[in-house]
Amino acid sequence: MAPFAETEISATAVVIAHFRALESNRPDALFRDEFAERFVTASGLPVSSIRLSDMTSQRLYESVAVRTRWLDSAVEEGISAGCAQVVLLAAGLDSRAFRMNVAEGTRFFELDLPKLLSFKRTVLDESGIECRNDRVEVSVDLTHESWPSRLVGAGFDPEKMTMWLAEGLLMYFDSARTDQLIATVTSLSAPGSRLAFSQFGPGSVTEAQTREIAQRTASNGYGFQSWIADPNSWLAQWGWAVHATTIKAHGAELGRVLPYTETSGQEIAWLAKAELPTV
Repeated sequence: MAPFAETEISATAVVIAHFRALESNRPDALFRDEFAERFVTASGLPVSSIRLSDMTSQRLYESVAVRTRWLDSAVEEGISAGCAQVVLLAAGLDSRAFRMNVAEGTRFFELDLPKLLSFKRTVLDESGIECRNDRVEVSVDLTHESWPSRLVGAGFDPEKMTMWLAEGLLMYFDSARTDQLIATVTSLSAPGSRLAFSQFGPGSVTEAQTREIAQRTASNGYGFQSWIADPNSWLAQWGWAVHATTIKAHGAELGRVLPYTETSGQEIAWLAKAELPTV
C-alpha cells in the first residue's frame, strides 16, 4: 500500500493509534488493540520509531492507555444494559467495532470526515480483516447541523437505546459548540441511553505541562478550545445522571502513575459516563 498523504488523515489519530499499539504489546496491557499498528504503518507518518521504553510513565501515553480502558468499560456496560447502537463521534482510527466481543446484533456507527474513513477502510480491506460486529460508516462534519439527519439516514434509530462515545473530541470544540453537540445527542437519545467522554477540567488552564501541550496543538492549527468545571452539573441540564472521575485518579486505580499534580477543583482531565433515566 502506498503511504497516504498527511492531509488525508489525522496525525493526531495516528499518534493515538501508536500509543494503543504500544500498550497492546505490554504484558500488563490495560487492553488489546491488534489493529492499531496497521493504521500506523499504513499512514507512512514517522511515529513508529517511538518505542514503549520511551513512553512508559509519559503523561500522554499513560493518559491514552487509561482513557481507552475506561471508555472500553463504559461501552461494554452500555451494551450490557441494552444499548444496541454504539455511536462513535469523530471515530478516527478507533477499532472497537473490530476488537470488542459484544452482544450479537450490536451496531456501531462511526462518524468522521470522509478522507479519514476512506483511509481506515482501505487499510482494513487490504489487510483482509472482517469486522466482528455490524459497522456503519457515516461521513459527516460534526460542526455542521446536518449530521443528525445523515446518521438517521444511515440506519440509526432514535427510538432505541444508544451508547454514545466522544473520545478526545470535546476539547477541540468551543463551549457553545460543545453544548450544542450534547443537546443534539440528547435529542437523539431514547431513555436509558448512555454517554461516555473525556474532556479537560479547570486545572488544564493553569497546569504547566497541559498549557505547553495546548500551545503545541494551537501552533498546528487545531488547538484546545474548552474545558468543564464539573461533568455532573454540566450534563444535568440535559437530564443525564453522571459518574465522573479523572484520568489521574483512574490511573492510580489501575496502577498507572500520571506524572502531574491534581487537586479537587483543579482537575486536569475528566473521564465521565452518563445515563438518561428510563422513567
